[in-house]
Amino acid sequence: MEHTFNVGKFRTIKAKFGATIKMHVTDSRVPDNDFEGEFSLLTYNEIVEFLKEHEHIFAMNTVKERFKR
Repeated sequence: MEHTFNVGKFRTIKAKFGATIKMHVTDSRVPDNDFEGEFSLLTYNEIVEFLKEHEHIFAMNTVKERFKR
């Protein structure tokens, strides 16, 4: 199952749900700074909550540092 939704004004998350969740996050303010990966449900939820709480442009870099595999 695939789902696309907005997190705040500028970010869009595309997620494909399976045994793990493949996600792709884009920020319209910095289109070259996408974030993508394959995560467990728990980690996916942490990433989504973090992005909901942090609207600033540097949140994408923080997510990359925190959740990079």
